[in-house]
Amino acid sequence: MDRAITEFRLHGRGGQGIVVAAAIFAEAVFIDGHYARAFSLFGAERRGAPVTAFIRTGSERLMPRSRIYNPDCVVVFDATISGNTLYAGLKDEGKLLLNAGPGRQEMVPPDLFLNQRFQIFKINARDIAWKHQLAIGSFPMINTVMLGAMAKVSGLATIEALIKSIRQRVSASIDANIKAAIDGYENVEEVSCFVRGTS
Repeated sequence: MDRAITEFRLHGRGGQGIVVAAAIFAEAVFIDGHYARAFSLFGAERRGAPVTAFIRTGSERLMPRSRIYNPDCVVVFDATISGNTLYAGLKDEGKLLLNAGPGRQEMVPPDLFLNQRFQIFKINARDIAWKHQLAIGSFPMINTVMLGAMAKVSGLATIEALIKSIRQRVSASIDANIKAAIDGYENVEEVSCFVRGTS
């Protein structure tokens, strides 16, 4: 595998726009001059069911189209999805991005990170989505907020490329989605950097 490849694994629920988010991010990376591929894994196809999406980016056009077991970055759209599989395989020095409100660092189970080092980031995507009136009924649409945070944390897509990709792929509430992405980009924060095995 090309050493320049960067791999993302996204975890969320049906209805959060996780599949669309993966496609938008891959296109933004492409706009910025690199190759990217996005694909998804579904369980039951219904709102609220767990969904996993994958993104590979790199300097070479040919890249594997297989599940990602050892990502460089894990993005959690919905922290109520439980289980070690969310964080499984995250590489040493990897990045974990969480959709989390204030004071939610405790959702990261400490024992999952023994003897490893991770950068952990959070963004309050739910509140930002509500701020921009991005919702279907009582269900906030957080995907563009998370995209902005992903762009900032990864450094692989500029906000300008992300905005262009959103304009090309989003058909409703375009201005609100762009503002939400910018808010995600500007408000994501690093909450902790754990060195496992020490305290």
